[in-house]
Amino acid sequence: MHTLATVSLQALRAQTPEAQALQAMTAALRAGHPLAVAYSGGKDSSVLANLALAAACQVLAEGGRAVLAVTHADVGAVENPEIRALVRGELACMRRFAAAKGLDLRVRIARPALSESFAVRVIGGRALPAFPDSRRDCTSSWKREPSERELRRLARDLVREGWREPVLMTGVRRDESTVRAGSIARRGETAGCLWQDQEGRLRLSPLLDWTVDDVWSYLGLCRQGAIEAYSSFDEVLRVYQDAGGSSCVVVADAEMERHAKPCASRFGCWACTAVREDRSLRQMIDSDPARYGYLRPLAALRDFIAHSQYDWNRRQFIGRTIRNGFITIAADTYAPSMLAELLRYALSAQKATGIEIVSAAQLIAIDVRWSLYALAEPFAALRIWREVEQGASWTPPSLAPVPKTEVPRYGLIHVGGDWDDEIQSDLVVTGLRDTGWEMFSESCGPKLRTLRNGRTVMDIEGMGDIDEEAAWTFLDFEADRMLDDRPSFEDDWTAGYRTYLRYGLIEPGKGASRHIDSILRRSQWRQRHGLHGQQELAALRGRLTVRFERQGDLFEDAADVANPARGMAHA
Repeated sequence: MHTLATVSLQALRAQTPEAQALQAMTAALRAGHPLAVAYSGGKDSSVLANLALAAACQVLAEGGRAVLAVTHADVGAVENPEIRALVRGELACMRRFAAAKGLDLRVRIARPALSESFAVRVIGGRALPAFPDSRRDCTSSWKREPSERELRRLARDLVREGWREPVLMTGVRRDESTVRAGSIARRGETAGCLWQDQEGRLRLSPLLDWTVDDVWSYLGLCRQGAIEAYSSFDEVLRVYQDAGGSSCVVVADAEMERHAKPCASRFGCWACTAVREDRSLRQMIDSDPARYGYLRPLAALRDFIAHSQYDWNRRQFIGRTIRNGFITIAADTYAPSMLAELLRYALSAQKATGIEIVSAAQLIAIDVRWSLYALAEPFAALRIWREVEQGASWTPPSLAPVPKTEVPRYGLIHVGGDWDDEIQSDLVVTGLRDTGWEMFSESCGPKLRTLRNGRTVMDIEGMGDIDEEAAWTFLDFEADRMLDDRPSFEDDWTAGYRTYLRYGLIEPGKGASRHIDSILRRSQWRQRHGLHGQQELAALRGRLTVRFERQGDLFEDAADVANPARGMAHA
């Protein structure tokens, strides 16, 4: 028997944003469309997930069928550890709730490719971090693209099972910002019915017209038991309170909104350098040092990367592309010394905190890339790893932000039309070749094939990312032998790459042989001409074929950055 209070509450809720959202969701489910919730762990996606579970329960109670999917973009070790723990816990709660209700719940986790991970991308030397005044493609590489791949797989699986096309739902709200409202209008989003995005996918935006007060009120009713929920949401509220610096979660949320990351996340990644200061991470540490003090090494590493953005002495100056027979000498990605420094700090922080920043597979991938591009001697990354494992530890220096200056561009060095121009003998083998391994082509060695450009390479394409278990096997049983056999590799730094090929840890991807062959030839050319690894700027200056204008001023500026006392005297 319903009490008057219960009936009044139900009547009130029938007119609320909650009822309107449930109506839209149940309509899609009754039409045979599975619902796919994009879940981040924040307040909006938590509300969305609970509404979707409630809608599925309602359809099942009516005797219908329902499938619910929850997708999450796991960006990896750079995610705030507290957020990763929150997401894992809440997903476990969803699974238990669905099992108790007899719901068909599919949880799908999207992860970036190994080459796109922070460790391989930045410490491997592939690209710089996302800085405030540079391209911010980390959101695409770490979240959007992996999520879209996972959604395509999910859609194929569900259609094969006989379901209609799934409906993707996000917790987007119109009142989050003026920019967000404009994007919503351009996409033609609606709250009450299905709409189609540019990729042709069916979408639903149930929270579109919700206010922030609606969101917190809904979560509050869930915590009080007035609304059945998969979670108490205590951990969600705790994280907001601690990161926003207020015991009132609404005030904390509003404060965090003022300092939201460029990706629109309240929390973001601990390694995010797309903002000058990470207030949420620092506020979390300051709010409860006993609980969050373990995050300090991560914050120190982030600040070091952010503050050293314009320290040109930490950059590589040797161009990677031949244009009209020349390579450019100008500040580009991180120098080999900086990459080694970052790896030391990352592995030291990893050992101090217990948070995996660089996995075994990522460590091998870093070492592979350093060798492939002749940035460091073979197995240099493994040597740093072994030093940390044996007790060595490094802490990033506390730097004041280096003032912004123009990117130094010094001049050009003539190299010829191609990396093999000066080689006249057919007996000299370069690129994607390994003559020692090729001798065993009848047993365990590789066959050869000819590319469209006429180059002959080993026929070894196929594998994708490095397997974590295989990486650990190599570290456990082969790393010491490789490191202690250093003299045999000193003549050719790309020998490390070929060693990993021999062990089957890596293979060029399908269609990538020409690209890898070109990189190896470039690296071998650099070694023959003393332009590999860490090169001093003064030495490069003496080798310039063409000097850019204001060269003297540029070199004076670079010297002043390297030696502040000299700069003061010069002034």
